[in-house]
Amino acid sequence: MKNLVKASMMLLAVFLLVTNACNKIDDSEKSGKGRLVIKLTDAPFPVNLVDQTLVTIDKIEIRSKVSVETAEGETEDETIYTVLFEGEKVINLLDLQNGITEELLSMDIDAGSYDLIRLHVTSSEVILKDGTSFDLTIPGGNSSGIKIKISPELDIESGIESEVLLDFDVSKSFVVQGNMNTPAGIKGFLFKPVIRAIHQNISGIIEGTVFENETTPVAEAHVQIIVADTVFSSAITDATGSYALIGLPAGNYKMVCEKESYTTVLVDLVTVKVKETTIQDFLLIKE
Repeated sequence: MKNLVKASMMLLAVFLLVTNACNKIDDSEKSGKGRLVIKLTDAPFPVNLVDQTLVTIDKIEIRSKVSVETAEGETEDETIYTVLFEGEKVINLLDLQNGITEELLSMDIDAGSYDLIRLHVTSSEVILKDGTSFDLTIPGGNSSGIKIKISPELDIESGIESEVLLDFDVSKSFVVQGNMNTPAGIKGFLFKPVIRAIHQNISGIIEGTVFENETTPVAEAHVQIIVADTVFSSAITDATGSYALIGLPAGNYKMVCEKESYTTVLVDLVTVKVKETTIQDFLLIKE
């Protein structure tokens, strides 16, 4: 009799354990959410007179498309914006160079396809190293927002983490008015935001070092990736001659490395592979 009771209790425990596990699986499937991480980085600003480029973001939204049935029984696509963040983030974009990123958010959102991110920028300011500051006009930033297409579309899967990198090209976004070689010559800046979005799970990295010889690194060299005769992404080497270009779609690229008083170096074929780091060093020769 005792053995029968023990066996019954064991069967009951196993049944409860399996039932609980099934409930957890069902709950997870019903939730239909995946984790989205958005990070920000900066393609640098090749003006050494600038100390800070500040942007203030108060809202981040993401757009999805859903199929809805009309009163006539037909199906049509409808766009929906989901608010991911509301608050205030003040970011110095010059802190985010050579592969450095800042996490804007990490949260669970509904599974589905998303094709656009909208940043609401309330203010932008450029501060020179002599303390001079310029407040910039935001084109649509604090009304309709800055729209950033995600291509290819981002598919959020249930239970899976997806990371999107926003590459804020400061050199194209902050256009100098006047002579950028002297503080007195700079009359102001135009803010024309150029930002690209890339899925980190389909991208790779190029990094390396720029040398004058085997032992002397070259700081402030301008390293660029060229696509169809246009600068796609760029970096400026640090004091050790190092650079990093992140969030690059897999493929083949042309690269250029240059600095005043040195001969320009061109590399015709540099291959980027998904989730891999390609090393590309440069040797510059003084003119």
